[in-house]
Amino acid sequence: MKLFYSLLFAILSTVVLAQQTKSKPNVVIIMADDIGVGDIGFYHKLRTGKKSIIPTPNIDKLAKRGMHFTDAHSPASLCAPSRFSMMTGNYPFRNKKSPWGVWDDAIDAGIDAKYTTIGRVAKKGGYTTAFFGKWGLGGLWKGAPKDYSGYEKLDLPPLHYGFDYSHMMPDGIQYHPYIYFENGKWVKLKPESKLVEISFEQSKYLEEWRNRHREGVGDSNWDPALAGPILTDKAEKFINSQKNSNKPFLLYYCTPAVHEPHTPPAKLGKTKIAGKTASSHGDMIWELDVQVGKIIKALKKNKLYENTLIVFTSDNGGLEGEAYDQSLGHDSSNGLRGKKGDIYEGGHRVPFIAVWPGNIKAGSQSDVSILANDIVPTLTAIAKVPINNKEVIDTANLLSIFKSNTTKAIHPYLIHQAIHNKVAYYAFREGDWKLIMKTKGRDKFNSLETVALFNLKNNKEESEEYNLLSSLEHKVRIANMKNRFLKIRTN
Repeated sequence: MKLFYSLLFAILSTVVLAQQTKSKPNVVIIMADDIGVGDIGFYHKLRTGKKSIIPTPNIDKLAKRGMHFTDAHSPASLCAPSRFSMMTGNYPFRNKKSPWGVWDDAIDAGIDAKYTTIGRVAKKGGYTTAFFGKWGLGGLWKGAPKDYSGYEKLDLPPLHYGFDYSHMMPDGIQYHPYIYFENGKWVKLKPESKLVEISFEQSKYLEEWRNRHREGVGDSNWDPALAGPILTDKAEKFINSQKNSNKPFLLYYCTPAVHEPHTPPAKLGKTKIAGKTASSHGDMIWELDVQVGKIIKALKKNKLYENTLIVFTSDNGGLEGEAYDQSLGHDSSNGLRGKKGDIYEGGHRVPFIAVWPGNIKAGSQSDVSILANDIVPTLTAIAKVPINNKEVIDTANLLSIFKSNTTKAIHPYLIHQAIHNKVAYYAFREGDWKLIMKTKGRDKFNSLETVALFNLKNNKEESEEYNLLSSLEHKVRIANMKNRFLKIRTN
């Protein structure tokens, strides 16, 4: 009889645990590559009152069905450091191995077992976890012989960081190795595929990029236009597989769209992509929107949408320049100063949209300053997993904003960093005040100079006409902000 009750208790405990786990929402995080606020039609219309020339109907619907943020920021103004932050909930400079981002896929990203990651958090909370797309967090090969066979396997794939399944490219479509890896193993694009040296021509970059050395190892059938179709197909199949699961899931989808080279496919599913807009850059934005639409459709088809938190954001600001058609009024930065890679708002202010039926009010707006890496403690709270505040330092839980639309500030400060021509730029923001500084060389704070002081409440565009750096009225404020920044960065 004692054995009977023990077995009954074990069965009931398992059932209760399964019910508790299933009651947790699924989480889908979609991170675009090089998408600025102005690239999304909803935000463009919010600022201008006019319809965007580049359609993004699926992302616009997300904004109307959930909450959009007007003061959201990527952890950095470039992709590699942002990916560390999105994974761990810490500013890039907390990574002692790669404080400015993992630009070499043959090294360790510095995310060892001590770090909380969104994959590890979700697994502890009973989630099935999957990663798709551009990784950007190293890979660590032990050397590649002349036949490139050393690239057939990643030593540190996403599985190492808490993901049950992954289908990814180490550095997206932009840089070698031009290879897809499934659970860390090379997936041939065609049965006859071989690992070869991919020429600059096969990388499909514009001629002006030739001196950036995009040649390198890859699948002999590499074509960057395949990325969207391959990744959305894999993401859809994963969602389909979760229909009858008794566990919630985390899907982290890092699309390479819209990073160069801009190579839109002819179609994505049955939807025409290439030629939809006036430029290949615009076509890639359109393709991104179609990818989002296909993921949403898969959730709805499998009756998973109503119990899913969906977050859409970007790894940094948008693109500007001759390669990106701006002649018809498209502005990736949405009226802000700067672009991808800049210390100004256009470099790191990004779209951020959250949809969670029954929990987030449809059509709501938040003006609270947030960071994209706030997703980490938010997921921790949703998964009901204790958070270690010594591991996750630079983030805040977004649930109070999602559910109650609180207007209370959740960050005492924001920090941004960028680098141009070996000059490092930093920004320290408190409330509406933003102090910009620079120094020659990364993290050489003994030569730190102040560059600008802006009040973003009155000067969100960061016009030099209203640069208050020389104002005697703000002399103390400038000194105090600089000292607080130095204390944080050098402690």
